[in-house]
Amino acid sequence: MSAVEIYVCAKGQALKEGKVTYSQSIYDKKDAQDDAEARVKRNAKIHRIAYYKINDEGDFKMLYSYTNKALNAPPKVEASAPKKRKRKKPLKKPFWKRWLGLS
Repeated sequence: MSAVEIYVCAKGQALKEGKVTYSQSIYDKKDAQDDAEARVKRNAKIHRIAYYKINDEGDFKMLYSYTNKALNAPPKVEASAPKKRKRKKPLKKPFWKRWLGLS
């Protein structure tokens, strides 16, 4: 009889440092995939889940690995171009100052 070792880790955490649980109800990759999606729906902070199948002799084999794409996506920031300052037109001298030559 074999069991499945499940490593669940948060963002920035090594896989071996994550929470370890065991399951005997996961038999194949499809079961592991369904379980991973259900776990991420329950807890959106999960970054990575890895499933290892362990036999009676203690040997293990990678069954499935899931990475939460929503945590990998960079935050959406709209890039805006810096605003150019409008230069004011120099004020024209009134007619009488131009006519009299005043500054």
